[in-house]
Amino acid sequence: MQSPERLLRHAEISVARRLDGVLQGERRGRRPGPGDEPAVTRAYEPGDDVRWVDWPLSARSGGPMVRVPEIEPVLTAWVLVDRSPSMAFGSAVRTKAEVGQEIVAGIGAVLRRRGDRIGIAATRNGELDLIRPPRGDRRALIGALAATQRVEPTMSSGDTNLATAITALGRIARHRGLVAIISDFPNEPRIEEAVGVLSRRHEVLAIEVRDRREHELPEIGPVRLEDMETGRQRLIDTADPKFRERFRQEVERAANTRQSMLRRAGARHIAVQPDVDWLMPLVYGLRRPAPRRRVG
Repeated sequence: MQSPERLLRHAEISVARRLDGVLQGERRGRRPGPGDEPAVTRAYEPGDDVRWVDWPLSARSGGPMVRVPEIEPVLTAWVLVDRSPSMAFGSAVRTKAEVGQEIVAGIGAVLRRRGDRIGIAATRNGELDLIRPPRGDRRALIGALAATQRVEPTMSSGDTNLATAITALGRIARHRGLVAIISDFPNEPRIEEAVGVLSRRHEVLAIEVRDRREHELPEIGPVRLEDMETGRQRLIDTADPKFRERFRQEVERAANTRQSMLRRAGARHIAVQPDVDWLMPLVYGLRRPAPRRRVG
C-alpha cells in the first residue's frame, strides 16, 4: 500500500489533469470571473476595493462599476470508510480496502480544490474506530489517510454492521453537507433505513467497491472458498455449468436489490472495481442529482 502522502499526491495529479473543466460551473466560485452578470456587479461606492473595479463594464455603463465577490459557505463533507474483513479481499493488484483509500484521497483532492472541508471516519464492525473532524488543510488530510490505514480489517472484527456505523456518523455530522460511504454494502434492510435517515439532512454518496471475482468466477474446477468475515468454508465446483448459472443469477439479484435499496434511501449510487478506473464514475456521480427518497 502506498504511503498517505504519495496516495494524495497521485490523486491531486489525477484530479488536476483529468478533471480540469469537468467540475467547473457545478458550484458558484469564491472569486469573480470574466463577464458582466448583474447579480455580482454594482456601482462603485466609497471604500470599495479598487481591485474589484470592472473596467470594461465601467466603460460601457459610463460610470465606475465593481464586481463584488460572493463568498460561498464552506461545504462540510464526511467520508465513512468500511474497513471490515470483506474489504480486504482483492483478486487484482489492489484490494477493495486499498481502492477505498484511493477514493478517499480523490474526494479530498476535489474538495480541497474548492476550499471545502472533509472529515473521515472508519469502521470495522459497527463502531466508529476512527473519527477525524473536518479540516481543509493538506497535512490534516494526510494524517487522516494514515490513521485510516491503521484501522486494519481482521477476522476477529466479525460480521459487517454498516447500518450502526452510518447511524453513529449521522449523530456526528450535524451540519448539512455531503456524506460519502465507501463500502461493499451487504444487502441488509437496516442499511436502507440508516441511509434514508441520513439523506434527510445530507447529500449521500454511496460508493460500492466490488472485485470482479465477486460476480465472475473462472473455470478452474473444485475450489474451497472462505468467508472473510465469518471464517466459514465451502467447497464448490467452478466448472459446473448449473452452479455457474445459479451464481450469476444470485449475483445479479443481489446487485439489483442493493441498487434499489440505495435509490429508495435517496443516495447517489456509484459502483467501482479495483481493476477499473473509478475517477470519472465518481465525478459523474457527484454531478448527477440525488434521487428523490421514497417514503414507505
